[in-house]
Amino acid sequence: MNGNKLFFGYEDFEIERPFDFSAHSSIGCGGQAAIAFYPHNEEELKTILSKLREDHYGYVVLGNMTNVLPSDLEVKKVVVCTKKLKKIELQEESKVYVEAGVTSASLLRTLRYAGLRGAEFLTGIPCTLGGALYMNGGAGGKYIAEIVESVRIFREGEFLILPKEECLYGYKTSSFMKTKDVILGATLVLEKSEKEKIFESERVWGKRRAHLPKGKSMGCVFKNPSGCSAGELIEKAGLKGKRVGGAKVSEIHANFIINDANATSKEIRTLIEQIKTAVYEHCGVVLEEEIQYLN
Repeated sequence: MNGNKLFFGYEDFEIERPFDFSAHSSIGCGGQAAIAFYPHNEEELKTILSKLREDHYGYVVLGNMTNVLPSDLEVKKVVVCTKKLKKIELQEESKVYVEAGVTSASLLRTLRYAGLRGAEFLTGIPCTLGGALYMNGGAGGKYIAEIVESVRIFREGEFLILPKEECLYGYKTSSFMKTKDVILGATLVLEKSEKEKIFESERVWGKRRAHLPKGKSMGCVFKNPSGCSAGELIEKAGLKGKRVGGAKVSEIHANFIINDANATSKEIRTLIEQIKTAVYEHCGVVLEEEIQYLN
């Protein structure tokens, strides 16, 4: 994707060229894509995606990149980043419409001042709403699907609203993982509460996450198998502190891989495969990643 004639006609949009994945991904590694677009509203996103399809460019839609492991090599697809879709609209009956690029911190701050309770489990999770909706993100046994009424998407040139039931939410999964639907936002259903009680709830949830490892990571790498903890299985297999190059299994929480020495994506993937093999050999359990790979 080089040359001055490429992307002619896209000058009206905010772009980043080239797009460096190591600077944007929470794990701090990855190669580059030739260009990234930052639509500021739904109409811009529609125009960009329609034009990319018309010009036969492959693309990938990304948010905060907190659970994505990009390739070390050049990513041939165009990046469309939803970070600029940051609108929050308070509605009647304790409902709120939130665009995909809104961060959990921004959402919680708005809800707190509006006296709306129910999303505090997102405290400390470095995600955008779009990412949470995509993978049914959550913590402590609570997930975003529990407060979703409907999700607004862009599909084949049309804006559509999907009721929650059509999103097929499950444990760390949704229909969006198997379709090309682009998540634009969602209507969340919350409950009225006093600001002090909301703040206290946030404090409690924040305290529960305070022990998690610091540094460059993707959060939990693996889903918890039924009835057990992936982190405990990895620890039982003797893998805490195990290292491949600059990638290391956290000694604080074994389901975290930390990039503490300029790790490459290849080193992290190698460590992931070694963990899966060791846990299967030691415990007879096949671990499944909750992170997404981007090639």
